[in-house]
Amino acid sequence: MTTGDTGAKRRSKFFWFEGVTEAEVLSSLNDTRPSRLRQQGPRRTLVIAMAIVLAAMALIAFVTETKLTTYLEFGLIAAALVLYTLLRKAVRKISDAPDELLDERQIAVRDAAHTVAYRVLALVGSVTLVLHLVLRHPHDVIAAAAPADGTMLLIGFVMSAAFLPALVLAWNLPSEQPEA
Repeated sequence: MTTGDTGAKRRSKFFWFEGVTEAEVLSSLNDTRPSRLRQQGPRRTLVIAMAIVLAAMALIAFVTETKLTTYLEFGLIAAALVLYTLLRKAVRKISDAPDELLDERQIAVRDAAHTVAYRVLALVGSVTLVLHLVLRHPHDVIAAAAPADGTMLLIGFVMSAAFLPALVLAWNLPSEQPEA
């Protein structure tokens, strides 16, 4: 084993709580290649697209055809995962990185994003609860709505909880200037 192999092996540490490896975070943080995803406009477009997908997950309970619902559920989950992957890349995985891999400024930005994200999560949780109650008792609130078990609504809420820090960072970070 050479010295280079030792360094590579050391950098392959997996952070279980954050769900990232040291190598992937450092690679993303040190990437100097220009990327459209690092511009504020495209990042905000990703945020809006993710919000639409998550809202669609909540509203899918109103679709009455079973086969269509199944296709939509799989499509929306796949779209959410693809968008989240792009968002993580756009924010250089700062939202998921452990403190030991970030500098003080990045930690402050990440922590501020988490604060905003979980304030938004309280609002999303409240709306989710109301929608779930509406869907569980449609005859009391919305007579035309089909009864649903609310599974996709709850999956959408859990995904919102996981995705919010990256969404907030993507919305708030300014565009990166290309290096000379």
